[in-house]
Amino acid sequence: MIKVGAAKGKYVNIQQRRLEKEWSQEQLARYSGLSTRTIQRIESGQKVGLESLKCLAAVFEISTNTLTQEQNMNEQNLAEHPHINKAEREAINFAQLIFRGPKKGEKDPLMKIERDAINKIKTIWKTLKI
Repeated sequence: MIKVGAAKGKYVNIQQRRLEKEWSQEQLARYSGLSTRTIQRIESGQKVGLESLKCLAAVFEISTNTLTQEQNMNEQNLAEHPHINKAEREAINFAQLIFRGPKKGEKDPLMKIERDAINKIKTIWKTLKI
């Protein structure tokens, strides 16, 4: 069994990949052939078998090795910041996702006015940096 998706941090995990695609847990379950309960367990940090890992890797079009490496990096990052609880870590990840914007070809989860406001703030921050 391999642990995937529990730690939140700088690197992408299963839940983040799902949210970036704007999928519900039910949709990911349907696309991957796994049960919704399995997706919930994986996202909550429980161990996942190799076959489930292969299903998720196929859906996200990445290798199982990439998912495993991301998890190892997440666990390292978690060890570096043990004082941040799960809710805080999820909030940080969400803010980073919103702040950096969508990747090329992805739909922006924000309205145009929200994206414009964030871009304006980025510009202001750049001018204030010493």
